[in-house]
Amino acid sequence: MKNALIIIDVQQGFMNKFTKNIPISIKKFIDQNNFDSILFFAFINDVDSPWYKNGWKKMTTKVETQIVSELQPYANRENTFSKTAFSVFASKEFKKFIKEKSITDLYICGLDTHACVYATALEAYARGYNVRVIEDLCAASHGDEYHTHAIEMLKKNLGQRVIMNSGVS
Repeated sequence: MKNALIIIDVQQGFMNKFTKNIPISIKKFIDQNNFDSILFFAFINDVDSPWYKNGWKKMTTKVETQIVSELQPYANRENTFSKTAFSVFASKEFKKFIKEKSITDLYICGLDTHACVYATALEAYARGYNVRVIEDLCAASHGDEYHTHAIEMLKKNLGQRVIMNSGVS
């Protein structure tokens, strides 16, 4: 059994008062734990995306889509994937990577709990992976209530054991 830490959309364009503490907590968690793989995902809102077509023009520039500075030392070309959908499973490169590496356990954290983290957790579970969502390493850029509701929905849909805390202080 091999594991991977999945870090979703911890990018400059998603940083605000609700998300600003997440990068340093993820950094501490990485430093305190050993994972077979640490994988980063960056949401790109290209002109063909439904979000862009519906008028949301954020997450289109290099500055907005860049992984936050606290986590850049851990990110590189081999472990960073771009995505244009909610779930990380939309990335063919990611699916190929985890298959080649025989990864069975996915530890998920990042942004936004109610969107990309939620969609990824549901899909990972449905695909048969051992899934753990790290509650205190996730946040919602729209507000704490979105994060709280998403965690409760994950508990109801996937079971209490899927949710964990990092233990970092």
